Amino acid sequence: MPRASVLAIAVAVAAAVSAFACGDSPDDGLGRSSRAPGEGGQEVDPNAPKVNYEDPHVTAVEKLPNPLEGLPTHGDSINKICSRGVNNAVTNSFCKGKTVSSIVELQDAVGLGFKDRSANGLNGANGNPAFAILGHSSSLVARSVSAINPRVFVFSPPPGKPVRIPGYTVTGFTRGDNFVEIATEDPNTQKLTFYLVKFDLACEATDSCKPGDILTPAAEKGWTGFSIYDDEDLKNTLVDCRHCHQPGGPNTKPMLRMQEIKDPWTHWFKNDTAGGVALFKDFLRAHGDKEDYGGVPATFMQDADGRAMEDFIEGQGFALQPNSFDTKTIENEVIASASSQPDLNSPPGTSSTWQGLYDAAFRGEFIPPPYHDVKVTDPAKLQFASDSYRNMVEGNLPRSELPDIRRVFLDSALEGMTMRTKKGATGRQVLVQACAQCHNPNLDQSISRAHFDVTRIDSMSASEKAAVIHRLRLVESDRGHMPPAMIRSLDDDAMAAAIAELSK
Repeated sequence: MPRASVLAIAVAVAAAVSAFACGDSPDDGLGRSSRAPGEGGQEVDPNAPKVNYEDPHVTAVEKLPNPLEGLPTHGDSINKICSRGVNNAVTNSFCKGKTVSSIVELQDAVGLGFKDRSANGLNGANGNPAFAILGHSSSLVARSVSAINPRVFVFSPPPGKPVRIPGYTVTGFTRGDNFVEIATEDPNTQKLTFYLVKFDLACEATDSCKPGDILTPAAEKGWTGFSIYDDEDLKNTLVDCRHCHQPGGPNTKPMLRMQEIKDPWTHWFKNDTAGGVALFKDFLRAHGDKEDYGGVPATFMQDADGRAMEDFIEGQGFALQPNSFDTKTIENEVIASASSQPDLNSPPGTSSTWQGLYDAAFRGEFIPPPYHDVKVTDPAKLQFASDSYRNMVEGNLPRSELPDIRRVFLDSALEGMTMRTKKGATGRQVLVQACAQCHNPNLDQSISRAHFDVTRIDSMSASEKAAVIHRLRLVESDRGHMPPAMIRSLDDDAMAAAIAELSK
């Protein structure tokens, strides 16, 4: 997708169990450090050449803001979460001085380590955790997730059926984002807390990270340090988890998310569903069957199971999901409209049931639904990325020359994935679709992000509207850029429509 005046995208686990997104820290009344419209921050040069970062052939490195800038790091961040007196798998380990340098060590630290890596230790057997793998997400990390770079969940194992697990824990990890998300319960108070573990890679110290550093097994080990933040720390940052996991606001019960919670679990890897097999084939074409991934042993990968995640989510009391994705109905409608699905996703399918979910999200009523087709990838882009990865694995391509294998999306699917706003939308509709997820009256009104409520455009002052326009025009690498470059993008037409609406 060529980048117009602004850049962006992404939205984690909304289609699953974790998700972070939007906001920022200090304050200009919009969730950003104080500065008047036009003061500070570099605006986009409309004459600058556009770079299509959605093409894996492009070697230019995309610059995105650090969503955690200004927060304490390392030991200071851990001291802060420990000061809150919560008792769970994270605090019981890291508040006692535990250190980790890999995804495997992190999973061990929170009680989700794979103790038996033989065939007998599959999905909860012999002391092992359960796991599931997702090939498309509508969360913060959506822009990173596809069959070639999937999202891995490891969690407390239900015994083959929905069951309550006091003190449960689940981790979510996607290569390329350099953090691990954790949701865990205090077994005594039943308080559910969300954490983000930001791990440090050596290349980050010199700002020299390349796809080969963050999209391969190299990202899962050799960490040079780590910081931990909870949902209170993150509540006014670009990686706030509460707008998805506590959508009703601060006085409501937080929840785990899995929109595709029923058979056939459309975007979840599974070796006995048509869609799950299609996703597995795309994954194995690049990674083969010998590569551990996200801490999951290679010997287990092909037994990933969306049902295990369903049992886990339902067992903890979250069977009812807002804007739930009716997998069976949507898949049947897609196949009826395009018989080559799910193996071939061009032409794309259609689904009236899915359209209803998308329309509700477009109106700002819910978080976006996952895409209607099983696959979200462009066949040609995926082939190039897969061949490149295999060449690297086989020693025929230096790791330093690996292209960005995340950039494999089908261009025509980006609107349906809500990675760009709906074509032809009015300025008001653009603002609602792009901003309502993070700027609405249901969220915590004590944080600066709440000062911009997209539902009250008509009552905003001229200076407030000018501040929003300034934020829209900032370069994507600025933390004040709206919408955040980690969420979604506006093309030239959408940008012009939004600015025209705010200029009234």
